[in-house]
Amino acid sequence: MSAEISLDEVKRRAQVAGVAIRDDRWEAVRRLLVEALKPLRAVDSRAIATLEPAMRFDARGESRKGPTDGRR
Repeated sequence: MSAEISLDEVKRRAQVAGVAIRDDRWEAVRRLLVEALKPLRAVDSRAIATLEPAMRFDARGESRKGPTDGRR
């Protein structure tokens, strides 16, 4: 995977995220994105052991009311 990100890719990402960026800021945003992704791109994901999540997310919002497995 290339360490460089094109302006077109930044524009596509911004569009998908629904983010409006001024025309004079595209190059600065591209550089910031390249720098922000450097640590992630340096990681060899094959060398990382996969683990189960430490917690579960319940989109129904019932986690504070009790068990989320259907018991009451």
